[in-house]
Amino acid sequence: MKQSVKHRHGFGMSGAFAKDMLRMWARNWKRFASIAIITMLGVAVLTGIYAGCRDMFRGADRFLDSQRLYDIQIVSTLGLTDDDVAALKAVNGVERVQTERSAAATVIVNGSNESVTLTEIGTNGMNQPYLQEGRLPVKSGEVAVTKKFVRDSGLMIGDRLNVALGKVAASASSEKDKSDDATASGDAGNESSGDDSTPTFPTDLTITGIVLDPLDLQNPEGYSAGAFRSSATTDYTFFLPSDGVSGTVYTAISLEVEGASALDTFTDRYDDVVRAVRERIETTIQAKRQQARRQQLIDEANQRIADARAKADRQIAEAQAELDKQAASVESSIPQARWYVNTRSTAGTFSSLESDLNSIESIGRAFPVVFLLVAVLMSLTTMTRMVEEDRGLIGTYMGLGYGNALIASRYVLFALLACLIGGGLGDLIGFLGIPAFLLVVLEGMYVVPGVTLLYDWAYGSVGVLLFVVGVAVATIVACRGEVRHMPAELMRPKSPKSGSRVLLERIGPLWRRMKFLNKVTARNLFRFKGRLFMTVGGVAGCTALIVCGLAINDTVDALPVTQYQDVYRYDLMVVTDHDALSPVRSRLLENNAINDSTAPAAGALTLARVESGEITTIADSGGAGESETVQLITVPYADQLTNIADFRSSVDGTTIRTDLLDRAGRADAESSGVIVAQSAANALGIEAGDTVTLENGDAARETVRVYAVSRSVIGADVYMTSEYYREAFGGGAEGSGSTDESDSDGSGAGSASNSRDYTATEVNGVEMNAIFARFVGSDDDQIAYADRLAEEQDVLSVTSTADMRRRFSFDLMGAVVALIVALAGALALVVLFTLANTNVSERVREMATLKVLGFFDREVHTYVNREMLILTLMGIAVGLPLGRWIGGLLTAALNMPGLYFAVTVRWYSYAIAAAVTLAFALLVQLLTNPVLDRIDPVSSLKSVE
Repeated sequence: MKQSVKHRHGFGMSGAFAKDMLRMWARNWKRFASIAIITMLGVAVLTGIYAGCRDMFRGADRFLDSQRLYDIQIVSTLGLTDDDVAALKAVNGVERVQTERSAAATVIVNGSNESVTLTEIGTNGMNQPYLQEGRLPVKSGEVAVTKKFVRDSGLMIGDRLNVALGKVAASASSEKDKSDDATASGDAGNESSGDDSTPTFPTDLTITGIVLDPLDLQNPEGYSAGAFRSSATTDYTFFLPSDGVSGTVYTAISLEVEGASALDTFTDRYDDVVRAVRERIETTIQAKRQQARRQQLIDEANQRIADARAKADRQIAEAQAELDKQAASVESSIPQARWYVNTRSTAGTFSSLESDLNSIESIGRAFPVVFLLVAVLMSLTTMTRMVEEDRGLIGTYMGLGYGNALIASRYVLFALLACLIGGGLGDLIGFLGIPAFLLVVLEGMYVVPGVTLLYDWAYGSVGVLLFVVGVAVATIVACRGEVRHMPAELMRPKSPKSGSRVLLERIGPLWRRMKFLNKVTARNLFRFKGRLFMTVGGVAGCTALIVCGLAINDTVDALPVTQYQDVYRYDLMVVTDHDALSPVRSRLLENNAINDSTAPAAGALTLARVESGEITTIADSGGAGESETVQLITVPYADQLTNIADFRSSVDGTTIRTDLLDRAGRADAESSGVIVAQSAANALGIEAGDTVTLENGDAARETVRVYAVSRSVIGADVYMTSEYYREAFGGGAEGSGSTDESDSDGSGAGSASNSRDYTATEVNGVEMNAIFARFVGSDDDQIAYADRLAEEQDVLSVTSTADMRRRFSFDLMGAVVALIVALAGALALVVLFTLANTNVSERVREMATLKVLGFFDREVHTYVNREMLILTLMGIAVGLPLGRWIGGLLTAALNMPGLYFAVTVRWYSYAIAAAVTLAFALLVQLLTNPVLDRIDPVSSLKSVE
């Protein structure tokens, strides 16, 4: 007989060996399927969530590049000129420059004046709006609007509208991007010059198209309308052609950086390239151009005064004296110009899109770790049993001279083929099925045209390779335990495991009262420790995944209740123009459901200033760090803060001493500053005592100290007193309606509060524009009243906490949770099926013995299933707290603007996880009982020898 085996450790394979190997594979198709399915599920989770987020990232990058969104944008408090453009062009790394003009205006929408930003469509092709319907405007009087405006106003293409230049109120600016900052700051600077350089736009407009603003990708018709990121007021952006726009001073200058368009805008490499150019601008030309702009305005003002003086030579002395007074005050009346150098990361919804996708992607990286561990565990269990069953055959092959490596290859190739097939299917699901599902959800939050499904060969291959390596190592370990023995030893039956006493036997009173079969079950459970740990570990891992998914869902569901019932103490927030505040307040008091009280503790009605702004961390290098849009809430006095919210420390939950924020109550300088909501501070890593840059609604930026971080889960609120607001940003001239509480005599806070006017609409030079009120009545009545109030012409917006609580939704996270729970459930079913079949195959002779002894089929079922059920319950007991712990780690890693995830798990989520696992265990029992019935006692008890 010809023999292809060359030597003991050779790799030659005969035809008979190969045929026997294929037959062995066919006999073990169930094990093959279980390894393939577990690998498929793990690779699908690993690649699917990643691929969905990557597809959206790449689609957004392509879209922003196609619309040529700026890499850097410059805005200034005194406007920008052609000299600034020339200076920026000379900076190394700046590829293109585009000047932009914009203006603030108001438009009537459903009878109310709403703020709108009129933006000039760039002439150099940058920051281009994306056309969705109609055509872009090309001549004076034409305008393109967003879908949000079309939805709210009911106007369509071809309709006419009128806008009024100028803001509704300085403090009522909406959530804005940096272009809006340019509008406010540019106007401020141009007012100082007093000439025709201020940008002006046509006011009688005809809608020619509906566009998507590349700075605002939120879907106005989706479910994202961001209950947790909405600002106090409405904001629209209109796009107009250069024809008809006048003004020589620019509100912004946009820059493109050399080489940036070839990079992924969501990568660190892109950030590094842009940061280098931004730092050159800040260090080389910013200070010079700021000083030059201020000096230019001073010279222009002096020239106007000189011209007026020449004309007044023959006028009366009083006129001459007035001119002398104006000349003396020129330099003091014109502030220092300040540049704000912004990057794409602070543009509109860019940061929220990036944060949402990064957070979901982090979940996609964490969950596959558990899948991989379970896959390795199950593979080790499956292959160990498979090798043990072939123990005699392995000894025979070794006796015939086959090498250990060749014999082990029978099982390693079996496991690798299962992994490769499962991994291939997992890649198909991960790069096609799951991303398609996630993109449907993401498109309800953001509008990103041109998103396509892409396959990442490197990531997909690495995902499969991880499972291949893990399963291969487990298989090699299982084979190594057998091939190290001598052939003669392998060809004899494996000696049964020696009996030993279990812990329960040492508890005499309990052991003596146990029935015989219960004693056998106890011995079987604890004697075979390998099976015990494998089963408990596998079931615990699957249960933990289900609990973890449900924990994230419970955490999201608990957010609105925590915020709108436990944190916020008001029911209605009414934002209006400062001049209309008193009349609106009077009308509110006419409603019996709203009662006023001058005592701050009662707090039924509190005046405040509400405006959108931005908080920016200060990097280690001293420059700007990460930023986030926030809502600034300024109250007249510190004792009114508790009327708005319950301020508790985010660290230990203790009550924050807000009374120390009043000058009269301060012990030292550290008792001043702003209070930042935890949901805003968490994403930026802000802590009490930090120094940050705060921007108000007029685009003024100042450095402020963080007094405390308060417990909050939704929204991005920053609270301060009017006194600290004046210290940080300055205040307007105090009119007759203002009060100025300086407490220079050092009197206590109590005496100060006795003299305070809580009805004043201007305090410390800060104009109030909002009312926080408590409503006595049902949620339905509160929402209905808020809707009626919002229709009044002098009311800009009304926020009802009851309505916010009902409307809050985070469908993206819900979709990811549903996906994870479904995959975890499938994994649990496969794991239990694998363990049950392994358990039966290990104990065929034992089951045959029971049948010979007269056990009926049902009794055999009970005998085997009882052990699996107990092991399943033990796995559930371990998996429930493990899932809670993993859920806490995952929610802690979700840093999303405007949201803080304080992990919450409801009791019935634990019950659901346990019930699902138990249901799968019972289902597996139904599937394995027929296998027990088919055991033939005669053939199974035949001696191997």
